[in-house]
Amino acid sequence: MLFSKAITRASVGRFVLSGKNAISFQSISITIRARQLFSKEIFYYLKFIMTKRILFLFFFFFNLLGNAQNNSEIKFNVEDLVSNYVKKLQSRKIDTICVYESYCVGGVKIRYLSPSEAEDFCMEDFPNNPVYIFWIEKGRKKLTKISICAKYNETVDDDNIFWHMYFPNKDIIEKDEIKQFAYKESQNQIYHLMIDHSCQQNLKISIGNQIIEKRFDSFNLEKEDNGKININYDHNINLKSKRVIDILEKTISEAEKNNIFKKIKSR
Repeated sequence: MLFSKAITRASVGRFVLSGKNAISFQSISITIRARQLFSKEIFYYLKFIMTKRILFLFFFFFNLLGNAQNNSEIKFNVEDLVSNYVKKLQSRKIDTICVYESYCVGGVKIRYLSPSEAEDFCMEDFPNNPVYIFWIEKGRKKLTKISICAKYNETVDDDNIFWHMYFPNKDIIEKDEIKQFAYKESQNQIYHLMIDHSCQQNLKISIGNQIIEKRFDSFNLEKEDNGKININYDHNINLKSKRVIDILEKTISEAEKNNIFKKIKSR
């Protein structure tokens, strides 16, 4: 049985902007003492669960503890694998392609593996989230998973409602504007708020020579933060492009749950 948890915003810097001028800055950092306490809590937790199952634990911090992964040590990187796969599809005269990725900057992941899962687990695949590609080929709707560790099969999914939702709303989605977290201090004062560690959902759709890209920062989808109400919340969550991303997330989650992506071979 697999359990995976990601803790994000481990270190958060908040920037408050009024127009183009920064008016204040706060940075919350993890002190050495805090790290020691966190490590102590993890130790006792691990001691409790290791008697029940095999544990595989991996921590990663981006721009947080200075332990960012060195990409030069990885034989493959996701960006190149995705680019090469898209070129492969285009060489097959496929001109309707969607690339979707979701990741968090800064965080901790803990994963528990059964003995059978531990045997086939790839370390590099853990901090590097896979990317998913959807396309239409000769009228059939297909998808696959791009991973650093393994090559996966192409799967037919003609019931995928993503394309059914996208095409009728294509023009609207192209014009969708994702607005930054904003709040009012007074009737005439509006401030924008952003953080330096957040989760991202990126969508890139290529149809013929046209490319549409949408990038969602999860913080802009928050309703409030520390008592500050996001006046752009309703606008952002009701965008058609947000609906597209929600459909893709659900499709991927169900495919992973049902083990749709079959590994062809390790890289």
